[in-house]
Amino acid sequence: MTGAKIDLEALKKELGEGPMRFAPHGERPIEEQIKSLTEEEKKCFDELKKKWEAKEDRSHSFSDEMILRFARCSPGKTKFNVKTAWKVMNKYNAHYLELTAGGLEKQLLTKTLFVVPGLKSKEGHDVFYMRPSRYFPKQTTVKEIIDNLAYCMQVMVEKEKACTEGIAFFANMADWSMSNFGINYCHQFMMMLQGRVPVRVRLFLIVNPPGWFGTIWKIMKPMLAPDFRKKVHMISADKLEDFFDKDSLQYLPDEFEGGKVSTEDIAKDFVAYRKKVEG
Repeated sequence: MTGAKIDLEALKKELGEGPMRFAPHGERPIEEQIKSLTEEEKKCFDELKKKWEAKEDRSHSFSDEMILRFARCSPGKTKFNVKTAWKVMNKYNAHYLELTAGGLEKQLLTKTLFVVPGLKSKEGHDVFYMRPSRYFPKQTTVKEIIDNLAYCMQVMVEKEKACTEGIAFFANMADWSMSNFGINYCHQFMMMLQGRVPVRVRLFLIVNPPGWFGTIWKIMKPMLAPDFRKKVHMISADKLEDFFDKDSLQYLPDEFEGGKVSTEDIAKDFVAYRKKVEG
């Protein structure tokens, strides 16, 4: 959607203020973003594009927007790394290219995992949110929750800043119990956060974990690369100001003490906006 021209005024009249919280503002077309790359960055982009188009066994194509994402979000200390970006491209599940809000509507409306408009980390990263207590392995498949995750992350990096600088994630552990946990689900989720889609997660907050969460952390920790572990923080809700932009805390979901924004409305508005722009 980055490269598509959206008539924001027309959408606002049709959808109203709520869904328009998710609309992009001031986004440059992909063509302009590519033209502004440095010589070295453009070389990486061109090489990835050439390698993919020459790949004989490829079952799908990637748009210039997706190739730019792979280059910008190449795993490791530096961006625009052909070797690491190529590895992600080869392992990328093309199924994620087909995800839509319409297809995921039922899952998105469970309010288990969604983007929080307006909320920013202290570093200015956009934020997505999860309420793990709403996920029950016996009721929802691992595929459904992973598709939910992939979709939200990919929507977020349609924005140039998020694609270039990364995003933040926080999990509200209120009411969470072992009935909401599964090792396969946990493993798949952690792998997604670490590079199965072209996204850089810069911050991972686990908020209000139960006192016995250390047992779960022992299972999770080996699933995380050493560098990624440094991004994980287990905190109480009163420490959110240490990680989020103070002014943006007004956009916290109302499931948190002091949160003012309807969680129900966030989920509904997100689906309404995305269904409209995706046709």
